[in-house]
Amino acid sequence: MSTRRLTALLWTINLSAISASMFVYLYLAQHAYHTLDNLLVSEFVLVAPLVMPVLLAFQLNQVAARVGPRPLLFAANAAGACGCAVLFLATTLSTWSVLIGAAVVGTLDALQRVARIVAIKRYFSAQDVRHTVPLTLTAQFIAGALAGALLAFFPGRLTLSGAALATTSLMGLAAACALWLPHPAPDATGERSTASLTHAVALLRHTPALRDSLLGFVLLGACFQGFYNLSRVALPAHHLGLPGTFHVGVLQITASLAAVLGALAYSALSRRQRAPGLAVVTPVCAIAMLAACELPGVAASFTSYFVYFFCFELAFFRLQSDIVLATPPANMPLVATLQYALVYAGLMLTGGVGALLIGPIGLSGTALCLALGYFAGQALLRWLARRVVTPASAHPTLPEP
Repeated sequence: MSTRRLTALLWTINLSAISASMFVYLYLAQHAYHTLDNLLVSEFVLVAPLVMPVLLAFQLNQVAARVGPRPLLFAANAAGACGCAVLFLATTLSTWSVLIGAAVVGTLDALQRVARIVAIKRYFSAQDVRHTVPLTLTAQFIAGALAGALLAFFPGRLTLSGAALATTSLMGLAAACALWLPHPAPDATGERSTASLTHAVALLRHTPALRDSLLGFVLLGACFQGFYNLSRVALPAHHLGLPGTFHVGVLQITASLAAVLGALAYSALSRRQRAPGLAVVTPVCAIAMLAACELPGVAASFTSYFVYFFCFELAFFRLQSDIVLATPPANMPLVATLQYALVYAGLMLTGGVGALLIGPIGLSGTALCLALGYFAGQALLRWLARRVVTPASAHPTLPEP
């Protein structure tokens, strides 16, 4: 199968699956805020999808390594379609059903995200990875825009049966597209991924490029994506005091548009060997994040939010591409699972602490804490990198699981 067709299939799978997942998260979060009248539950709805991928990280790795990307993408999306039908048609969307539903959908979402990264590593050559990663992942940001558009422009028509129809149809389409993917060729090394924490630590210790990129990715996600999770509902509904779901949807569209343009910009720059450096984009990202909370008016706030998310995505794609390129093929399931587990753990930490901070210090104070935390973490990682001794062997013998 051609590279273009593979990219199109993965793009469609991501678009459909993540549209459904994003819609579930946003629908449940705004339901908790407006119907259950509980800001804290609304914030924890956006944290709940992160719990199980962290607790079951190595089990998810074993599944990804044994099943393979094609059947895993099919199974995760088929199960997600069934789960969404149960959530919207067989529950009353009480506090506990909202939290549990978000956690289940989040676990299946994490499975397909791991399978997506493994598929990119298996299907594409090294020279195609830097261009394929941003182009393939644009689907997830367009997905966010579609979910936001549903909330913004059709709030009165979003019945539970309509939500069930939309989410099950999207995940069903993703499952069907997964069946069109080819069976990837076996890893040329003949090695199998292992799920030992000791093995993962040894892999990072022996591969400094992977270690530095992975830890930088985790820190970036915990702080800047953490603010995104906190602000999706809190910025328009709580901080700016805007009624209804319209502005929640518009903010999601704003973030998704910024992400798509960021992906296209990164792809174009990387083709010219001019990928942006983190030292440039992360300070701009932090300043724009703070400005989104401080500038008065919807237009100024949302414009700053666009700049913040655009810069975040440039940094995101730089680190994600570096991770894929630095990972041995046999270890891609382990690294992808570990990557998401660590990022999700960081998001749980910043999401939980941030949800508690928004009340007493506001969204602006919370954004400042996250920005300072990122740059302090960067300084700590640089300090530790200078003191970590990397084994001299280019092909180290890693411990058996």
